[in-house]
Amino acid sequence: MLVHGDNLPAMRRLARRFEGKVRCAYLDPPFNSGRSFVEYKDAKSADEWSAFMRPRIEALRPLLAADGAVFVEIDDTSLASLTTILDDVFGAKNRVSTITVVRSAPTGHKAQNRGPVHVSDFLLVYAKDKKAWRYRPQVKVRAGFDHAYSTWLDDPEAPPKRWSFRPLRVAVAALLGHDSTRAATKALGADAFRARVESIALRRSRHVVRFAQPRYEAIAQAAQAIVDRSRAQPDRVFVHERPGRPPFIVRGGNRILFLHDKVREIEGEPRIVEPLTNVWDDVPFQGIAREGGVVFSRNKKPERLVARVLAMSTDPGDWVLDPFLGSGTTAAVAHKMGRRWIGIESGDHLRTLAEPRLRRVIEGTDPTGVTSVYSFAGGGGFRVETVA
Repeated sequence: MLVHGDNLPAMRRLARRFEGKVRCAYLDPPFNSGRSFVEYKDAKSADEWSAFMRPRIEALRPLLAADGAVFVEIDDTSLASLTTILDDVFGAKNRVSTITVVRSAPTGHKAQNRGPVHVSDFLLVYAKDKKAWRYRPQVKVRAGFDHAYSTWLDDPEAPPKRWSFRPLRVAVAALLGHDSTRAATKALGADAFRARVESIALRRSRHVVRFAQPRYEAIAQAAQAIVDRSRAQPDRVFVHERPGRPPFIVRGGNRILFLHDKVREIEGEPRIVEPLTNVWDDVPFQGIAREGGVVFSRNKKPERLVARVLAMSTDPGDWVLDPFLGSGTTAAVAHKMGRRWIGIESGDHLRTLAEPRLRRVIEGTDPTGVTSVYSFAGGGGFRVETVA
C-alpha cells in the first residue's frame, strides 16, 4: 500500500488498522547533513531535526508487532541524537545492534577532508521487545578462498577409521591428470592452477578439510578425552557424537573441520560464507542510481541492503513499513520477497518515481536489484491512499 502524505498523521491514522501488525520498519530519513538534493532539503538545526524525528518514532512504535523491530539508517551527523530518541522511545535494553554500513571507498574528495574519511552510514536496530524478537541468521560471502582448508579427504563416505588424507593441491593435480603439483603448475600456469584448485575445492567441498587445534579448556570433558586419545594415536580418526550437534571429529589432537559446512550456493555458484557481523562492507552502492528504473541521485539505498534487513527480521507474508519511502526501494524489495508492505511519502516523487517503479515490479518488467535473487517474475498489486 502506498500512502501519499505527511508520515506523522499517516502513521497515527494507520494505527487504527495496523496496530501491532508490522514485523519490520525500515527508515532512511533525512540525515540532516546540511546538503541539498533535487528531491529534498536536508538541513535543519539539531534541535529541529530531533523535534521532527521524535514524534515520528513515537507514532511508529505502536504499529510494530510484539516481536517486531525497527531499522533506522543515519550518518554520524545525527547518530547521537537518533540514538537518544530511540533509547527514550524503545528503551536502551531493546537496542539490538548498531551496524556500520560501508558505502564507499576513501577516494576522491572524501579522502581530502581533514580527519578520518567518512565512508559509512549506521543502521540502528531496536526491537519492540528484545526478548521476543527473533533474528533470522544471515551470512556474507567471504572475499577469496580460505587457504586454511588445504587437505583433501579421499572418501568422506567411508567409515572414519578408513579415511586417508593428502594435500589439496596434490589431489587436484591428480584429478587434472598431472603426476605432481609442479607438473600442473608448468602446464597451466601458477594462477590458472590456483584457480582450478579453489574451484574444485568449492564444488567438491565434502572432500576438503582443515585441521584446527581445539581450545582444550573450553570443550566438554568427553571431548577432552577424545583429544587425549587422538594424541596418543595420531594416525587414527576419533569421532565423538553429540546429540543435536555436529560430531566432534579429531585426528592427532586436532579437530577436523569440513569446508562443506562453510559453503552455500549463492546465485547459482558455490561460495564460502561467514556469519554476518555488525560491519556490512559487502553491499555495493556503486551503480545503483538507476536501480528500479528510477534516478534518485545520492539518496537511494541498494535493494540488496534492504533485502538483507528484511531477510534477517521477517518471513514471507509479514508486514513491512517504510515511512520515508523515497523512490520506493523498500516497497519494491518487500514485494519481490513476498512480504506485504506500506510505504509513506510526502513528496511528488511518490507519483513520479515510486508508483511507476512499483507498477514495473508488478508487471515483471523490472529486472534490476534483487529480482533474480528471489526469482520474481511479477504479480500482485497495491492501492494508493492519500492523507491530507
